[in-house]
Amino acid sequence: MNWVLSKLKGDRVIWLVIIIISCGSLLAIYSSTSSLAFKYRDGNTEFYLVKHFALIILGLIVMYVTHLFDYRIFAKYSQILLFITLPLLAFTIFQGKEAEINSATRWITIGDQSFQPSDLAKLAIMIYLARVLTEKQEVLKDFQKGFLPILAVVLLVCAFIAPANLSTALLIFICCLIMMLVAGIDLKHIGGFVVIGLICLVLLVLIAPRAATWKSRVVDYVERWTDPNYEVNDQTAQANIAIATGGMFGKGAGNSTQRNALPHSYSDFVFAIIIEEYGLFGGALTLFFYLLLLFRVAVIVTVSKTFGALLAAGLASMLVIQALVNMGVTVGVLPVTGLPLPMMSMGGTSIIFTGIMLGIILSVSRSALENSGQDQEGAYAV
Repeated sequence: MNWVLSKLKGDRVIWLVIIIISCGSLLAIYSSTSSLAFKYRDGNTEFYLVKHFALIILGLIVMYVTHLFDYRIFAKYSQILLFITLPLLAFTIFQGKEAEINSATRWITIGDQSFQPSDLAKLAIMIYLARVLTEKQEVLKDFQKGFLPILAVVLLVCAFIAPANLSTALLIFICCLIMMLVAGIDLKHIGGFVVIGLICLVLLVLIAPRAATWKSRVVDYVERWTDPNYEVNDQTAQANIAIATGGMFGKGAGNSTQRNALPHSYSDFVFAIIIEEYGLFGGALTLFFYLLLLFRVAVIVTVSKTFGALLAAGLASMLVIQALVNMGVTVGVLPVTGLPLPMMSMGGTSIIFTGIMLGIILSVSRSALENSGQDQEGAYAV
C-alpha cells in the first residue's frame, strides 16, 4: 500500500474522491444497464459492466500518466489543440443527417467507435484560455489588446458546438466566464461578453435546425412550474418515480425497478438510479464528493502559480458544473440537457477526456505541493 501511495503524486483527497466515484459508477452502471443487456445482448448483463470497467480503467491510466507530466507543457500545445479541434467541430456540423444519433450530429463515427469532438474542445479551450489570460496579465484591462482576442476564440468554439450541442456550448461559455473573473478581467468587459453571448444565443434559436427541440424543453420546464394542469413528460416522470421511491436509504444495490422504464438510465439519468437504490443519503454523498473535488482544487489554486491556478480552476469548474447540471436535470430543477455525470455515466470519450482533465488538475496539485515543500500527508491541510 505504501508503494502504491508513493506513486500517486498530488492531493491525496482528490485521488480518493476519484477512486470512490469510479467504484460507485461500476455499481450504478451494472444496475442501470440490465434492461439494455436483455434488449441488445441476449441478457448478458455483464457485457456493459465489463465495457464500462475497461473504460474506467483506461480513464484512470490516462489520468495517472497525465499527472506525471508538468502541467506547463500543455500550454505549449494549446494552439495546436485548438487547430485540431476547430476542423473536427466543423466536420461534425456538416457531415449530414446520416451521422445523427438521437437527432443530433455530435459524433464522428469511425468503424464501430464514436467520438465527440466537443469533449476535446472543452479541454482545448480551457488550456488555451488559461495560457492567454496568463500571458496577457498586463493588458487584460485593455479591450482591444487583452479582451477582444479572447472573446473571438471563445465565441468561435461555442459557435461550432452550439448548433448540435447547445448545453455543452453553454457550459464552456460559463466556465470561460469564471476563468475571466478569476483572472481579473474588467467587469465592464465581462458584462459585454455576457450580452454578446445572449445575442448569439437568440440568433441561434432563430435559425438553428434543433431550435424546435430547445424551445420545447424550455416550454416544458416553464409549464412545469407555472401550469397547474401540467402533464409531466415520460422521462421526467420516470425519474421522479425513481427518486420518490428511493426514500432516505434506497432500495439497495441492484434493486432498481425504474431502470426498466427510465430512458437513458445509464447515462443522462444515472443519478436517478443512484437515488433509487441508495436513497437521499446516496444522492447527497455523490453531490458531496463532487463539491469536495471543487473545494480541494480551490485550495490548490491558493498555492499555485498563475497558469496552474487558472487551468485547475477552469477544469474543475467544467467537471463540477457539468455534474451539478446533470443532477439538477435529474431532480427536475433544470430543463433537460444531454450532459452526462462525469466519471459516473456510461460513455467512451467523455471518460477519457475527464481522465485527462483530472490528470492535469493532479499535476497542478503535485507542482504546488513540491513548491510548498510539504509532504504528502500534510498536503493542503484543511
